[in-house]
Amino acid sequence: MQQSGSTDLENCPVPEDLLKRLLDATRNVVTDVGSQLPDHQRASLAVYCYRRSHLRQLGLSLAALCSRTALMMEAGHAGELIHVQAHSNTLIDVEAPSRPKGSRAPVSLHVV
Repeated sequence: MQQSGSTDLENCPVPEDLLKRLLDATRNVVTDVGSQLPDHQRASLAVYCYRRSHLRQLGLSLAALCSRTALMMEAGHAGELIHVQAHSNTLIDVEAPSRPKGSRAPVSLHVV
């Protein structure tokens, strides 16, 4: 299965006002609004949100509305992992390498 998107990490796949509505929404509203999006756009938004730690929970909520196939088309193997997490309610931190006990977390200088 070939990935179709998610190469542009900076641009949100939906208008900013819709993203703001989703951020301010309860889980029921996320389900209602997310269900109105086409499957490929919903998967794209789920991956976009998941890749940002402060939006990860929203990404998982949206991913729960997506098919496994749509998420895999959007993000490949990462899409499959997001699908599993969305349906199991357990976070798997695949990005963070393990650190020795007592060491400090790295500092990110990424500007949001």
